[in-house]
Amino acid sequence: MLVGLIGLGITAAVHRTESQAIHARFELAADEAVSRVEERVQQHIALLVATAAYFRAVDGRLTRPSFAAFVEGLDLDSRFRGIQGIGYSAILQPGEEEQVRAALREAYGLDRAVWPESTEAVRTAILLLEPMNERNRAALGFDMFSGEDRQEAMWRALQTGEVSATPPVTLVQEITSIKQAGFLVYLPVSEPGGNVPAGFIYAPFRAGDLHEAALQGRPLPVELMTRDINAPAAQQALYATPAYRETGNSVSYRTTREFDIAGRRWEVRVHEGAGFASDLPGIYTLLTGLISFLLATALSAATRWQQQAVANAQALAELSQSASAEKDLLLKEMKHRIKNSIARIQAMARQTAAASNDLMDFSDSFSARLQSMANAQDLLTRSTGSGAELGELIDTELQQIYGSQFDGTEIGGPQVFLDARQTQAMALTIHELATNALKYGAGSQTDGKLAIRWTLSGNGSRMLSLTWDERFPARPGEGEPERRGFGSRLIDANIRGELRGTIERTYHDQGLTIAIGIPLNAENG
Repeated sequence: MLVGLIGLGITAAVHRTESQAIHARFELAADEAVSRVEERVQQHIALLVATAAYFRAVDGRLTRPSFAAFVEGLDLDSRFRGIQGIGYSAILQPGEEEQVRAALREAYGLDRAVWPESTEAVRTAILLLEPMNERNRAALGFDMFSGEDRQEAMWRALQTGEVSATPPVTLVQEITSIKQAGFLVYLPVSEPGGNVPAGFIYAPFRAGDLHEAALQGRPLPVELMTRDINAPAAQQALYATPAYRETGNSVSYRTTREFDIAGRRWEVRVHEGAGFASDLPGIYTLLTGLISFLLATALSAATRWQQQAVANAQALAELSQSASAEKDLLLKEMKHRIKNSIARIQAMARQTAAASNDLMDFSDSFSARLQSMANAQDLLTRSTGSGAELGELIDTELQQIYGSQFDGTEIGGPQVFLDARQTQAMALTIHELATNALKYGAGSQTDGKLAIRWTLSGNGSRMLSLTWDERFPARPGEGEPERRGFGSRLIDANIRGELRGTIERTYHDQGLTIAIGIPLNAENG
């Protein structure tokens, strides 16, 4: 009898521990799904900050050709699915409506007045919206101040000077029979040399496309619905996965997450999907019960099996606690990475704008550096986000810059794994070095040679030593440049500031040698 009671107690403990482990696994999947959506929106909003920097770089003199070239360089369709476009809406002074018609006729060949008719004291008009397609063409000339939801978001943006989002709305771009909920995000810009508002850099979003792009990739065994809880009840819905309502009545696990998007509060409701298979681990509880019943017939065997069952239960409890701790760590890390990514993009936009000679120079330089960050993020994603291997990172960056045009490269060194921060910094550094080599060094001459080698030294806290050696015939009068451009300053900021390392450049008759030293943690090697 005593053995049977002990067996029942163990079975109950195992069942409880398994239930906790299942719930923790569901919470991890839910957190990842919500983080994907939040990170996607924040990355898209960062594009508005970059566009505002471009607006200031050209002193507010936007033209359709230059603006279209800038947006085309961002490659919205393939890299930022969900954002319908990036545009500029001007704040109109009384009597400027006919100037809007003339501007649209000149830029787009479109004879259209400001619409719709409005009695508001303040009027606006969409003057630029790219990339140009039938959906965006339908929005040109639209007075977004004529609608209550858009007007409230625009006022909030003017008052705070920050990005401001609308509640869910139907975009004027929804001209087909298949419609989605949408929202808009505004960032105010001022007249050159003052604080007088000139208008808004803005972006319309299709919520369905945005969520589908965020959730693509590795499938997650959850279904979700997103809504704006600041909006009226009938207007809150943004998106729901196709099977959300079909499976919602028969689930065991569900949760809710909230986060802020440009002044709005979004709520994501998540429950288990068809692929979660939460009932499978219950088999272990059943087996434990059967084993406990059999042990009741043999006292000697019961003692041994009881001890093993207790040990298993403790191990499962530790696994559950570990999973919960890992979930919290992943959440904090994702939030930290989102903030760092936005900060890097903002800094690059400001510095690139300050160092650019003209619009095309700004667009090319900024797009190339964004692509370098994207390549590094791809490596991080393939390695579960923990970091990337140095050799693979160098190969990726050189392939982007040179393609098949330059084969005089030697690469060699031990396997070194970088963490996420080191990966981003080294990706930008290699990108700048390779770009400089292509323009001025080994890559610019047919007989140029490039050798990249690295070594590891020390125990515990290790030191990575990387040598970038370019060999090419010196041109008459060339040597060490008198001043360093933005690319060199960016390299120094990454190595000395971000990575706490050292960098030395040596110019000689045979070319250029750059020595880089970076301290690593013990696990990087």
